[in-house]
Amino acid sequence: MRLSVPTLLGLLLLVSACEGPEGTAEPVATTTHALLRIERSAYVGAESEATGVAFAGIVRVPVLADPEPLLRLFGKSVALPSAGQCAELGHEREAPPASELSRAEFLKAGDVLLGANDSQTLLAPRAFPLEVAGFVYTSRDQASASLPSGGGYLLKTSGSEQLAPLEVRVQAPEELRDVTVAGYPLTAVESVDARAGATIAWRAGDPRDVVYVEVAGAPEAGNLGVCAFRDSEGFGALPRGLFGATGSGSLTFHRLREVAADVPSLDGAEVRFDFALTAPVAFH
Repeated sequence: MRLSVPTLLGLLLLVSACEGPEGTAEPVATTTHALLRIERSAYVGAESEATGVAFAGIVRVPVLADPEPLLRLFGKSVALPSAGQCAELGHEREAPPASELSRAEFLKAGDVLLGANDSQTLLAPRAFPLEVAGFVYTSRDQASASLPSGGGYLLKTSGSEQLAPLEVRVQAPEELRDVTVAGYPLTAVESVDARAGATIAWRAGDPRDVVYVEVAGAPEAGNLGVCAFRDSEGFGALPRGLFGATGSGSLTFHRLREVAADVPSLDGAEVRFDFALTAPVAFH
């Protein structure tokens, strides 16, 4: 899986340099966290051909650093507005120096198994690129069968000289169902009047979760904007103008769950599920 240099270097919050007088490095207190990210994506009408990806790692960071942004390294991440709001997608921030990442370290975890519905998959270890030390673990392909929705997941490691064996248990959300645009099932939507905007609805889900919708134009235009909604409300509205979308494009509906899990041997665990459903549409 390829990672852009700006994305990798954009994790300034994770590792602030800590030097003593006259530039001498001082010991830094650290915390250790498990990170797990699972994504599924499919095109409407072709859900049986969904793709999936999993990323896991055990990261040690300075005690005041937030490890959660490391979940954004693998897969796609969008800066979401508040629930009920929409925002145009801005440009990527200028990348900080690579030296800013030098105090984060991914620990060797031994064999890393990710299981769901009594099926376990051995994740592949990969050396972390650029300035972040250590190893992360990812799915070996993009098959989604081992990454189902709506079930319990178990991340299990055999341990290493750096880390004792551990287990992380978490519940995945269901996939989005009964999605409509302007009252029509998503499977039947071929065009959208961008000038009028559109009401949207879906089968309401867990109050912890967020549903967000990306509006994309033609390939050269890319993603234009995003709207976020409380999953439990089951409805929302896309704005008039749809961020200037014209011609061929798409609407991608995501169900996002971000939760913390308790792991006795660690300081914490951050888990992110993102299940997406894309419909190609024409904007007029």
